[in-house]
This record gives sequence, C-alpha cells and structure tokens, in this order.
Amino acid sequence: MVKKSDYYPLAAGSSTSETSFGINLAALLIAVVVLEICHFTGLLRGPLLFIIFTLTITLSIIGLECIFYPQTCFYTRWKIRRRINWKRVFYKEVTFIVTLSAIGLCYWAFPVFKGKNFQNEYFPFLNYFIPFLLIASLPYFCLMDRIDTTPDDIYYKLGVAIIRRQKNVTRFELGNYIRSWIIKAFYLSLMQPYMMEEIYYFFNLSWQKIKDTPVEWFYAANACCFFIDLAYASVGYLVSFKILNSQIRTAEPTLLGWLVAIMCYYPFWGFLFYPYFFRYNEVGWMNAFQPNSVIWWIWFILIIGAEIIYAFASVAAGFRFSNLTYRGLFNTGPYKWTKHPAYVFKNISWWLIAVPFMAASVSTAVKLSLLLFLNNIIYYLRAKTEERHLSHYPEYVAYALEMNEKSIFR
Repeated sequence: MVKKSDYYPLAAGSSTSETSFGINLAALLIAVVVLEICHFTGLLRGPLLFIIFTLTITLSIIGLECIFYPQTCFYTRWKIRRRINWKRVFYKEVTFIVTLSAIGLCYWAFPVFKGKNFQNEYFPFLNYFIPFLLIASLPYFCLMDRIDTTPDDIYYKLGVAIIRRQKNVTRFELGNYIRSWIIKAFYLSLMQPYMMEEIYYFFNLSWQKIKDTPVEWFYAANACCFFIDLAYASVGYLVSFKILNSQIRTAEPTLLGWLVAIMCYYPFWGFLFYPYFFRYNEVGWMNAFQPNSVIWWIWFILIIGAEIIYAFASVAAGFRFSNLTYRGLFNTGPYKWTKHPAYVFKNISWWLIAVPFMAASVSTAVKLSLLLFLNNIIYYLRAKTEERHLSHYPEYVAYALEMNEKSIFR
C-alpha cells in the first residue's frame, strides 16, 4: 500500500516523532501575540487575520525546527537534483488548477455551503487565499521539480492523463488523491469559520464581566481550550506540502472509516445524528450542581482539565493535524500517554458536561447514558479504523507496540 520512497519518515520502523510538542506550542503562543497586535493596532481584520495567523504558526515552526529539531522536515534535506522540466511543471499546474476548479464547483453547487459561516467567513477568506495559492503554485512546482526524489508524482500523472489522455494512474493513486482533497476541502470549510468565531470571542471578551461570575469563567476557559484545539485543526488542512514533509501520505480508504468520522461533524451531526439519535445532553452539570459550590468548582476543574488534554493533542500534531489521513508520526505531548488522547479525553469531558446519570428519574438517566455511550462507541470505531489505516506504516506500528507497554490503557 505504501512505498518508502513516497514519504520521508525520520526513521522507518522506529517511533521517532516528526514534530515537537514544545515547538508547536511555542509557535502557537507567537501567533497569539501577533493576533493581539493586529487586534490592538487594527491593522488587519476579517479573513486576513486567519491568513496571518496561519503564516505566523507555519514560519515559527519552520524557524524553531531549523534550530532545535532540524531532522524533522524535508527542507533540511534539500538537494538540487536536476534542471527544471517545464513540461512536467506544466502538467502539475494543470492538475492543480483542475482540482481547485472542481472544489469550487462543489462549493457553489451544494446547498450545505450556503450557510452564514461560509458566506461571512470562509468564502471571503478564499477570495484572498486562492489567488495567492495560484500565484505561488508555479514557483513551488518549479522548486519541487528540482529537489523532489519522486518528481513523477500523482500531479504529473494526472496532468498527463488530462492533457494527453494517457491512463498512467493506478486506481489507488487516483482514489487517494481524490480522498485527500475532499478531506482538505471539507474540513477546512468547517474549521476556519469555527476558528474565526473563537478569535472574535476573545477580541470582544470583557474580563470585567467574567471577574466575579463563575459561569463566565467556565465559558472563557472552555473557549480557550477550543481555540487551542482549532488553531492546528484549521491550520493543518492548509499547510499540507511535500516540501515540509507534511503532505497527506494516504487518506482513509474504507467506507466505515469515513462514515464514523464525518458523522461527527456538521452538517451530519448537528442536523441529523444528534437531534434524532444521540440527544443525551438534557441534564447538564450546571443544572446538577449549585453554582460556586465546592463540587461545582471541582467539576469545573475536571472538565477543563480534560479539554486541555485533548486540545494539547492537536498541538502535538502541529500542522500535520488532519482527520482521516496519515501525515507523519507524532508521539509527543498527550500521545506519550495513549494513542488516542483527543478521543479519550473528549469523551470524558462529554460525560462530565452532560452528567446523564444525574437525571430526575432512573429511566431517563439510563436512556441518556445509553445514548452518550453509543456516541462513545462511534469514537471507539474512529480509533480502530485509524489504527488499521496507520498500521501500514512501520513507524506507527513501533509506536503502537510501545503504547501496549507504556500507555495509561496498557
């Protein structure tokens, strides 16, 4: 399924992380400082904020890795191998333009992309980003044509197939390419507006308002966790480049893997699965405990603690964060404790927030707990399908075997 020449693991067959939790966290802090500067000076607004945020994180990681973690990325192994083959570059450019055109057509055609978040945040962002992407694509393909060890990649093969109608692409290569772009187009359209909502929340936050209000403390802490999580959940789908060794190597090939993943996100979860099948959140911990009591604050700490851990799981992934894909091994941060820290602690936080077992009647408590447990099963299936996919890579197998001995669930 996977050839060693198709990707660049630090050490195939060993569980060496291709990213650093500390560097990713430092890059995030730098990006937050830049956002604050933009906010107070009023220099940038709207979609440009997200572009600057993404560039700051990316450049910070590159700079810090050059100093502290130089072995991790492809750019540390740059080597001019050949002169530019302009015909090959042309074929790749054709593939790229056709791909973006197909995605744009889907955005225009499907009603799901007519919502307010898409119209107010995502599409204005694309109006800035796509022209930049098109302009930068030509020098990028030229550079990669000179330094890439496998220049006759899927972009080249598809370009040849489009222009010359030569069928030189395998079924797996074509399917993996299409799935990879669907993942990026679908999840980026969700994560970018969510990320902008969190940015606006903190820009408009009144610290005076939350100072003496425990509930507002929770909302602010909760938003902070989601901000950390969404930072790399949104940036990861943009920063997917072979030159950084952060490209999508393979996308989930099974229908079950896709089903259990996409059903957890808009529009499937919010409009279909939660309202009609998994509506478990009818009690709520704030209704179960007296505000500002000792047990209230203990529950507050437990919830935020679980959310911090699963937010830090996204930080550990860095700009290699992506659902349904493999983009390199990361085993730092919370991944030192378990293979699936995001899933584990996200589900724990839901039990703490929903407290279905504290319903007024035993029958209601059993029903709500069962519904939440069924939701936990979905995430269990996500974990198992991911493991099955990633087990094609020897470095992940080595990491998984280590977790069998060291994990908190060993």
